[in-house]
This record gives sequence, structure tokens and C-alpha cells, in this order.
Amino acid sequence: MDKPGFILPPPWLSPAPAADESDPDDEVATDSTTMRASFPAFRPIQAEPRRPRRWLLTFEDGQAVDVAGAVVLGRSPAPVPGHPDARLVSVQDPARSVSKTHAVVFIADHGLSVTDLDSTNGVSATVPDGAWTDLEPGATQNLLPGSVLMLGQFTVQVALE
Repeated sequence: MDKPGFILPPPWLSPAPAADESDPDDEVATDSTTMRASFPAFRPIQAEPRRPRRWLLTFEDGQAVDVAGAVVLGRSPAPVPGHPDARLVSVQDPARSVSKTHAVVFIADHGLSVTDLDSTNGVSATVPDGAWTDLEPGATQNLLPGSVLMLGQFTVQVALE
């Protein structure tokens, strides 16, 4: 250890000397044992389990809906082809601008999408940067967190929590 260029490892990285190998004159062994005893055992940091993110639709009347699969929106929605197991969610629209079965919102490979189900007053979507799209009947639009849907005159906020 007295050789030039030799670097002494920190005491907690040095193996503890066996009981019969300890040398009372060896200060490094004594310091190493003392240092090791003063440091707690290594325990990896436990990361908190991450809660899966979920898509959430919030209607202007305060109703909030988790989107776990497909959700059919309308005043009195009915099942639609292509999404037979979709959750049917009624929209309370006093202006009656929302069709009985207006749109379907669903999780796709890239995120969330909406399809206009040939509604009378249409579906529009705006993304957070302000770009606005009026969907053609039967057309599908990708949505981003922070997007706003307009079902006729009824507003729906899109979030990813």
C-alpha cells in the first residue's frame, strides 16, 4: 500500500478481515471494521409503484367518465357496430344539440380517438395548440390530453391522468 499510484478503497468496500486474520497493528483493518460497523446495510431505494395513467372525459355539467375501452356518447346512446361492448354514457344536453347516439370515444394504439356516428350537429375537436377539426360524418380524429370535443354545442374536456 506504500507504492506510488496505489489507491486505498473506501473502508466500506473492503472485505471484513476474518477473526483469525486480523492484525492488531494493522490500522486499515481496524478502521475498515469500525467504518463498516458505522454504516447501515445497503438497501435499494424502493420506487413507488406507478399508478397507470387513465383517460378521463369531463363534461360541461361536471360529469366525469373514465375511458377504459370504448364509450358511446349521446342523449340516449345505443350499442354501435365495431364497439359492441362499449360503455353507453348519456349526455345531459338541455339545448338538444347532441344526437341520441352521437360519437364513440375509444382507446387506440396511439392513444385516444373519437368517431362521429353520423350525428346531426357534428363533432369538432381542438388540440391543445388550438388546431380545430370538424369531423365528417363517420370520420375519426386522434385526441391529445388537453383536447376539447364539441358534440353539437356540448363541450367535453379530454385529459390523461
